Parts: sequence; structure tokens; C-alpha cells
Amino acid sequence: MTPQGLFVTIVSVCLINGFISPMLAVAWHLHPVWMPEMMPATRETIFYGASLMVSTGTLLLSAVPGAIAERMGLSLVNAMWVWLGAAVLLVLFGLR
Repeated sequence: MTPQGLFVTIVSVCLINGFISPMLAVAWHLHPVWMPEMMPATRETIFYGASLMVSTGTLLLSAVPGAIAERMGLSLVNAMWVWLGAAVLLVLFGLR
């Protein structure tokens, strides 16, 4: 698989985690902290923002093992496989 295909797969897995993660409820309840006052606080906008925050957090958190693996000498493609594995592990933790 090419690095571009791997990246699309990683982002897709992180987006799925944004919908099913238990952290979504935490981000939902903290919406007065992160949501601007000028936005309407409807269920749709809160869900969209909370899901986007959890997805982005998953993407960043799962990138750490991939970056460490690449720094230790793995090739780009192999480091991206590590990144994908870390993202899948975070999704599996969210399913529990």
C-alpha cells in the first residue's frame, strides 16, 4: 500500500473513533469550555465539534508510536503501519 493510501486509512480509522469513543461524552459535556459563544449550542454543532476533537486527538495520539518507530530507523511505510496499528488499538479501546 502506498503512503497516501495508508494515510487515508489512518484518517478514516480516526474518524470512526470520533463517533464511537467514550471520550465523546466527555468532550460533549465540556462544550462550554471549547465552543465559541457566537456559535449556536445545538446538539448538532456540539456533536460535530466534539467528534472532530476526539478524531483529531486520536490522530495525534496514535502518531506518537509511529514517529518513535520512524526515529528508531523504520522506513516511512513501516512507521505508517505502526501508526495505523496504534489508531486501531485506540478504536478497540473505545469499543470496550
